[in-house]
This record gives sequence, structure tokens and C-alpha cells, in this order.
Amino acid sequence: MGTVVLEEKWPVRGRHEHAAGWLRVWVDLGRAPRTIDAYARGLAEFLQVCEDHGIRPGRR
Repeated sequence: MGTVVLEEKWPVRGRHEHAAGWLRVWVDLGRAPRTIDAYARGLAEFLQVCEDHGIRPGRR
């Protein structure tokens, strides 16, 4: 499963460069597609909640 496919499936990831990079590491490590899918889904949900509440994830 390529990164482009993941960004199409969960566009919110594309708006957060650090989060996309983190997930890209797991893809490059060759993790199973279902594992990547689960990580991407959870990450996208987290990022969407942050956006909805005006929170900038990873920033202090």
C-alpha cells in the first residue's frame, strides 16, 4: 500500500507533514498493509479531532 493511496484515503494526513513522515517510515520498513491501514486510520482520526478543536499536534 503506497503512501499516495493512504493520503487519498485520509486527506487529513496530507495536511500534517510530520504525521505523514512518521507513517511513511512504517511503510518503508515493510509493515503489513493492514497494520499500515490501522495506523493511518487512527492517525487520521486523531489529526481530525485536533483540527476540529484548533489544536496543533506535535507543537508546544
